[in-house]
Amino acid sequence: MKRLKDKFNQVFDFASRPMIIFYAISLYAVLGFGWWIYYNINASNKHFENSIAILEKTFEENNLKAEDVNGSTGYDMALEEREKSNLTVLGVGLIFILFLIWGAYKIHSGIKKELELHRQQRNFLLSITHELKSPIAGIKLSLETLYTRKLNIDQQHRLLHNSLKDTERLKSLVDNILMAAKIENQSIIFTRFDVSLSKIAEESTRNLKDKFGKQRFFEINIAPGIFIEGDSSALTSIIVNLVENAIKYSLPNSTIEVFVTATKEVAQLIVKDNGIGVEEAEKEKIFTKFYRVGNEDTRKTKGTGLGLFIVRQLVDFHEGTIRIEDNSPKGTVFIVDFPRIIPRKQLNSLEEKKIA
Repeated sequence: MKRLKDKFNQVFDFASRPMIIFYAISLYAVLGFGWWIYYNINASNKHFENSIAILEKTFEENNLKAEDVNGSTGYDMALEEREKSNLTVLGVGLIFILFLIWGAYKIHSGIKKELELHRQQRNFLLSITHELKSPIAGIKLSLETLYTRKLNIDQQHRLLHNSLKDTERLKSLVDNILMAAKIENQSIIFTRFDVSLSKIAEESTRNLKDKFGKQRFFEINIAPGIFIEGDSSALTSIIVNLVENAIKYSLPNSTIEVFVTATKEVAQLIVKDNGIGVEEAEKEKIFTKFYRVGNEDTRKTKGTGLGLFIVRQLVDFHEGTIRIEDNSPKGTVFIVDFPRIIPRKQLNSLEEKKIA
């Protein structure tokens, strides 16, 4: 009895899902209106047959041949009436069905987006819970150890160093969450100045190399003197998120490559890794907020699904573009193009030389 009840509950739960209910209602509406079309056309044909039968009887009563009905005015009028009626029913029916299919498609897309957003938010909550608990637990353990035990200086420094790393991890996580929220609410304020992309990239990658240098090899090639118009903190966030993303999805002791190059009009930032790569179908989706490939319950890599969303928004603010390419033999290449400028100081210097 219990098995039967469980089976019934499973079937009921499946049948109660929003998409199943939506499909059932849509199918019922299409079939119902299809039946309405069939019923009205059938009724119109019967009316036509009755009209012809009455016409034939009238011909017989007036001593005329029933066969002559086919060419009569009454027959032509009844035929025209039937054709108009059938065309009206078909026209109204087809227009309704087309609108119904279009509406069903729109509703289906909306429901699908809502379900996907719900899944992503659930994954984000699971991920953020883990991301917050790990450093907090590490900091708590270090402080408890320092408080309850007598340690030598080296041991104290090691615990304090670990606590600082966990604190930095928490700060980075909170900064990303706050920035994503401000971007979505359009409440974030950026400044636009002539800034050196070369200098920002040099400082950011040097800090990341100091932080992750024991886990990954870094190959850095940054051309000097490349300027763009933008916000230095936002540009730092772009570089840090791209490099940390490369570290996250690559194996220990693999190589992370960071390049800054330029043409006359474009300043280009390139971040390469030899990691798991990105499937073609996922290349545009990964810039969506909360989006992460796979299931949050089984995924081993850390993250919240906010890093690349922030990167895309900040690149758009700088009127740049970002694209993904496959690295060879494996991995991912992120290429960011910014409009390049000549700083005002250099521009004034060049004008003075021309005048001289």
